[in-house]
Amino acid sequence: MNRLHYTFINNHQPVVLLIHGFLGSMEQWNYIEQDLLKAYSLLKIDLPGHGLTAEFKEDYTLEELGLMIDQILITERIEKIHVVGHSMGGYLACAFAKVQPEKISSLTLINSIASNDTKQRKLLRDRSILLIEKHQAAYISMAIGNLFTEEERTLYKTRIALMKQQADQISIKSIVQALKCMRDRANYLPFLKGIDFSITYIYGEQDKIVTMELVEKEQIHLGAKAKLIDNGHMSLLINPLNLLKNMCFVE
Repeated sequence: MNRLHYTFINNHQPVVLLIHGFLGSMEQWNYIEQDLLKAYSLLKIDLPGHGLTAEFKEDYTLEELGLMIDQILITERIEKIHVVGHSMGGYLACAFAKVQPEKISSLTLINSIASNDTKQRKLLRDRSILLIEKHQAAYISMAIGNLFTEEERTLYKTRIALMKQQADQISIKSIVQALKCMRDRANYLPFLKGIDFSITYIYGEQDKIVTMELVEKEQIHLGAKAKLIDNGHMSLLINPLNLLKNMCFVE
């Protein structure tokens, strides 16, 4: 049976759900974890085939993962959560918000958007699937390298090397499943337009994956909060303290 590995640190305070992105793991939240624990309980999950979550036997949708998260909340008797998602984790955060909107206190999207892939982006996903099936190591090195600016690749070699090392442990099947899941995801903008919890976008000025233009278009459409920070796509590795400062639910 497919299950998501998770860790719940219960401080008997409001709960924050942290969802990492593609080729990452829950360990990437370590840079802000201790600060969050001063005022919040933390629930962290690993995406399918990532971190300590086993490879899924079949393809999955974000909505199916959202239902799995809901089951975790039921098991741990958690009624309300602040949801924070980075990149693919943000897509899943939006899906969970649609599955169980009454359980959301706030939604924070980091280097992520609520809309679906464009036709061009879908083609890039398909090309990635073909490449990973033939050249796994080369694909992972290229894909992770593209998440960082040239300056970041120089300044944060150790963190980037660790991400690549961990990503090398993810099976080809799990990577392909994640690419398909992102490619085929729904557009959550129409749903989020009518919700009553707060939405915050935190986005990178130099992000080439989820660009400023994409985020600002959605932010205006939803009337959401938006926080621009100076980095590429991997804010939680490169700019964690600034990231924490711009989480609007943090008191």
